[in-house]
Amino acid sequence: MKLPSTMPIPAKRLSLITTKSTLLATRARCLATQVHHHSAALPSDPSSEKERVVILGSGWGGYNLSRALSPQKHSPIIISPRSYFVFTPLLTDAAGGSLDFSHIVEPVRDPRSSVDFIQAAARSVDFANKTITCEATVVKSGVTETPRHEPHQRTRAWETGQMFTVPYSKLVVSVGTVTKTFGTAGVRENALFFKDIGDARKVQRRMRECFELAVLPTTSPELRRHLLHFAIVGAGPTGTELAAALRDFITKDLVALYPGLRGIPRISLYDVAPKVLSMFDEKLSRYAMETMRKEGIDIKTSHHVKGLRWGEPGAEPPYEMDPKTCLTLTTEEEGDMGVGMCVWATGNEMNQFVKEALTDVDVFPGESAVMKDGGSVSQELGKSGWHVKKAPQGGALLVDGQMHVQLENKDGETVVLRDVFALGDNAMLETGAPPATAQATSQEAKWLAARLNKDDSETAPGFSFRNMGTLAYIGDAKALMQIPHEGGSKYLPEGLTGRMAWFVWNSAYLTMSISWRNKLRVGFRWLMNNLFGRDVSRY
Repeated sequence: MKLPSTMPIPAKRLSLITTKSTLLATRARCLATQVHHHSAALPSDPSSEKERVVILGSGWGGYNLSRALSPQKHSPIIISPRSYFVFTPLLTDAAGGSLDFSHIVEPVRDPRSSVDFIQAAARSVDFANKTITCEATVVKSGVTETPRHEPHQRTRAWETGQMFTVPYSKLVVSVGTVTKTFGTAGVRENALFFKDIGDARKVQRRMRECFELAVLPTTSPELRRHLLHFAIVGAGPTGTELAAALRDFITKDLVALYPGLRGIPRISLYDVAPKVLSMFDEKLSRYAMETMRKEGIDIKTSHHVKGLRWGEPGAEPPYEMDPKTCLTLTTEEEGDMGVGMCVWATGNEMNQFVKEALTDVDVFPGESAVMKDGGSVSQELGKSGWHVKKAPQGGALLVDGQMHVQLENKDGETVVLRDVFALGDNAMLETGAPPATAQATSQEAKWLAARLNKDDSETAPGFSFRNMGTLAYIGDAKALMQIPHEGGSKYLPEGLTGRMAWFVWNSAYLTMSISWRNKLRVGFRWLMNNLFGRDVSRY
């Protein structure tokens, strides 16, 4: 018997199906990230018992804080130009082809969380009215890259986003920092940086680009040597691990694809300090330098970079950007050196929002501010000029032990904002400031979440950093681990080196990579690399 292609569904059954679908959709919506962004720009519902916690930034501080807040007590909203969190310790692995970039990112929008999200950049804060003015960054180029300065570049009209305000019950500033160039000529225009996914992708692409340019029949032997010279400025953990990852990528994969270039590629690691990884003990730092030199990495410590421009050494101006050729890196000690790529991985500085938006306070926030001893602020004192308190060196937000943002006046008097907090690289504790690392920021985020969940941020003991050790990869399946001894056993070793430290490095970052999906993907990809080699695609 042949059935018709469409059969009518009885009304009673159709009603049951519709009801069941509605219930399933409602249940799924309860677990999904909120999407009613129009409500985010409205004042909080007075009848709601949840506090609206607005978090600026989706990095180690903002992302971890949002996930640790109690959904029964808080309604968290992340405002960030990027819609994801980057597991930065593995960013060098992604640049070196060991991992896909999707393996090291976690979306802020997650069906398993109740965190709201607005893709925008904060432009100003009104502490008195408890609102943030934001600019949408949904349609904007270069969101995943460190901004570079291009001469005579016009701001495109379509990149200007919509402006709107978002109210908050509590505000957490965790916008991070930007790379510091120390005003070195040509760096902001011509160097590659290493802060985000877009930066790492450009580094990987440029390396492959240089290899392809080097094998062209029109490329001279001298230019070939310049193109295959890769410079990294900054011998901290980021620069050192990037040099090691790129060295592995070249020696184990790219040389096999370009056998005619064997022996030509080289990596130089520059730093003004006399040693690499200066945060490590002298013995470990010396081991890193010796090991990396044996692996073929040219360690150039105590070197001062003076400039970076396009064109070969000795070329006549004008020096216009031309990726078909090399760049010239100028140091005080060696003069001009031809390089195919220069990655700038030096120190950090405050971004424009912290430097310019969080400065003077037009209207004193009388309802939020209290004296440092907990007393109320007199009406007369509230009339004096106030500004956000910052560290004298670096300009980070100077917070108290409970991470409250503070204001000070011209007479040096200080008040605490009970509902505004700051953590991560853009903040500095008045006493016992932890290092500017992902480990410290993650601990700060979890501590602050616990305080907000218990509503005891004003009475709880101040934050205390717990050093869990420091890791660094130095190439060829070798690493360093510095073991802390503060309050620990005197029988513990000073640190681990070589294969054992590399095993700890792999295990630590695999277990820390947030979601189980990415834990499995990273582990599986590492296994595939050992069996079949790294991904050498250029796209």
